[in-house]
Amino acid sequence: MTNLDKILTHPFVTKLLDDSKPILVDYDINLSDIELVKDPDFSEFEYYIHNTGFYSVHLLELCKQLENALELFSNFNYSKKEISRGDHITYNIENYIIRLSSLTDRILQTINAVFHLGIDEKDVNERVITRNIKVSRTETKKHFNEFKKTLNGYSSERNTIVHRHSYLDNQLRRIQMFYHLDFSKRLLDDKPYFKYFRKKELTDFIKEKKEEFNKTNESCFESMIPIFNDLNSQYEKMKIKLK
Repeated sequence: MTNLDKILTHPFVTKLLDDSKPILVDYDINLSDIELVKDPDFSEFEYYIHNTGFYSVHLLELCKQLENALELFSNFNYSKKEISRGDHITYNIENYIIRLSSLTDRILQTINAVFHLGIDEKDVNERVITRNIKVSRTETKKHFNEFKKTLNGYSSERNTIVHRHSYLDNQLRRIQMFYHLDFSKRLLDDKPYFKYFRKKELTDFIKEKKEEFNKTNESCFESMIPIFNDLNSQYEKMKIKLK
């Protein structure tokens, strides 16, 4: 069983899904709804279950997206002539890094919901959540800090991509040049062995990145399990209090 499987089948998740089913049926809520339903007829208990489920599901979806993202590195349609192989791999790497960094925010939103802090989602950040008295008196802050260590290096790369310029990597830059539509056409015409050379360069790079990101995923998911243990404990306490 992978660490992602352990998260998806965690007691917190299974209990929450079971608790959510009657609310979805009673209030005719569609799982495809893109916004959190704020029904004025919800009891506080029902609101708590629905609110917790909303943010937890979006956290789990992000985890699955990070796992699926690695397969997209190799999923390229060479018939799309307007998109180069270098552009495709660059996009997917940058997309992975941005989504990976988003895990922190999704976890904080889920903690806010499970602890029933009532903080508006636009105001949720690490300082506000981890310093809240309800959270700071538990082990959640410590486990959250341990989780953050698995993202070391990627946060700065995310900020670079979002705020400054594209992801920089010498090997990736060579691949972008090798697969540039005009540049590569000239080399393919002049140097027959170039096709083999660039394919090997691409294959080695993708293998290396998949291994790196897979290891990162496993570390992240493993460090999230203690947080889910905390969430499970707090979730049970809040249900008793609100029911």
